[in-house]
Amino acid sequence: MCEESACLVPPLDQVSNNRSGEPRTPTGSVPSGEALVGFHEDALSQAAMGKAQVVLSIVLGLALASECSELSMLNFILPAAELHLCIEEHKKEWLVSITLLAMACGSLIWGILGDYIGRRRALLLALTVTSLFSAVASVMPTYGTFMTARFCSGLGIAGAFPLVFSYMAEACSRSSRSRYIGVMHSMWPVGAVFTAILFHVTMPTLGADIVRDNKEHWSSWHRFLMLSILPAVGCLVGLMWASESPRYLLEASREVEALAVYQRFHKLNQSKTQYGLTELELPGRSAYRDRPSSPTRNIVSQGLYSFREAFQKITSPIHFRTTVLLATLHFLIGLIYMGMSTFSSTLIKELREREYLGQKKFVEGQNFTGNFTDTIENVYFKDCRFDNVSFTHVNLIHVNFWNCTVEYSEFINVKTSVLTFENSFIRNSRFIDTDLTDHHFVKCNLTNNSFLSLISNCVIDFDYNIYLDDLYDETLAWSGFMIPGLFLFGFLLDFTTRSRIIVILLLLASQVGGEILFIHFLGYSTIIFTAVEIIVKVLLVCALCAISLVVVEAYPCHLRCTAHGIMRSLYHIASLCAIPIYTALAHTALLFPAVVTVALTFTAAFLSLKIQDNSKVLL
Repeated sequence: MCEESACLVPPLDQVSNNRSGEPRTPTGSVPSGEALVGFHEDALSQAAMGKAQVVLSIVLGLALASECSELSMLNFILPAAELHLCIEEHKKEWLVSITLLAMACGSLIWGILGDYIGRRRALLLALTVTSLFSAVASVMPTYGTFMTARFCSGLGIAGAFPLVFSYMAEACSRSSRSRYIGVMHSMWPVGAVFTAILFHVTMPTLGADIVRDNKEHWSSWHRFLMLSILPAVGCLVGLMWASESPRYLLEASREVEALAVYQRFHKLNQSKTQYGLTELELPGRSAYRDRPSSPTRNIVSQGLYSFREAFQKITSPIHFRTTVLLATLHFLIGLIYMGMSTFSSTLIKELREREYLGQKKFVEGQNFTGNFTDTIENVYFKDCRFDNVSFTHVNLIHVNFWNCTVEYSEFINVKTSVLTFENSFIRNSRFIDTDLTDHHFVKCNLTNNSFLSLISNCVIDFDYNIYLDDLYDETLAWSGFMIPGLFLFGFLLDFTTRSRIIVILLLLASQVGGEILFIHFLGYSTIIFTAVEIIVKVLLVCALCAISLVVVEAYPCHLRCTAHGIMRSLYHIASLCAIPIYTALAHTALLFPAVVTVALTFTAAFLSLKIQDNSKVLL
């Protein structure tokens, strides 16, 4: 047997599919678990591959689509949620962070539950939790309650990745698992497409329209949140008719139920013939692993004991090196993926703002009287005088009054966006039904003015320029390329080793990520930034698909979901760390983000060389 802990599974011709670290018996008989592996593969071969696996890959893919939707919707709802819940600038970042933090915690929980209570049951519970709390979040009236509901929703959806990859792989034969995993994973970006289209149909895209749409209890973004649970609900409905993983059922000593699943697969795939295996061919009782009993009935203590036991197993000498390697790769890819997304969106937003401010109109030393009834946008008034002026039913968008004098004037039903009065004199004027508050007046002399009926008590200066159309186009662009990329990648995995394709993908991502440096010389362009982001994202997600398959093939059945849960938790923690890091890098010379991205990706590629290919092992 292979002595290195990186040798995840010894070759098949050595009678060594025993990955649980269990010693051989002195008589040389087949240890517990090996007979189950062989029986499972033989049963699947006789059931054949076809319609049953296709349907299951689509159903499980909806869970992945729901996870992608959960992350993609955040940037779409942020402007409306910011306005409705009066979220201050330093709190806005927590809307994304709280979801990633919840997903990091949830991945651990659902991964362990997937090995203890079954893949299907754990996934049903996880999707029920996320559907319930996503719906609850859509009606929460305050920032605190909304964030609590979002945290619980994130806890639920975190179960998708750790559960569905093991679930799908265990329903496929050794020769076909790669392609069906690719089909299932290609549903992940479908969630982004669904979210973008749902946003376009249900929500306003302009800041002024978002302000007009804002209602106390049921605005467009509430409907958007409610409808976003549809992929999760679709998966729940599909799981009602789906069977549990037959490999898990064998591991849980529920061999008769497992046989019924094989027969059901056979009926769906080739109903004209009779299934060959019967209960007489089921493995003997000595083939089943002894499941340790819990030392306590207390649910909290039992949960802590289960986590400790699972962690000890995947870090045992036989799995330690593999666990460290795969965990590091997940952390690096999570850092790069979220980092590139953050960096690209930050730079594109800054480019748009720079273009907008470059068109600002400057008005200096003029006197104004009369009525203003049209929107005033992107104007800088300096040393101007407003005498007996009426601003009625207007929007003041990105307007600055510097060293201006306003006397005997009226502001009636005025809405503002990024407006300031600075070093100005304002006397004998009335402000009726406006959103102007103290923070709009900086170092101003206010004398004998009246403020009546404020539109809102929120002190947030809402920016109407939110560029949601750019976000919509960007989301459709990367997800549109990723869907066929992942679909075809599953078939490509049949023709090459896992480590080789992962190394190639990461080296290509490193090369493309380095092109950020040359953008400086080509000139800033949103098209170039978007193109680089799309290519890097597609390459990284394809690499992640292969690494996820490696995780499934690296651990025995009773540790598979737990291991993937820990890996996925590190992925989300890395994503959480990447947001502030790459946001800061976006404000530096392009050399720094390029070097960081290339270094991280190249490191991941180098580590991938150490992955042992287990594509030929039986699960």
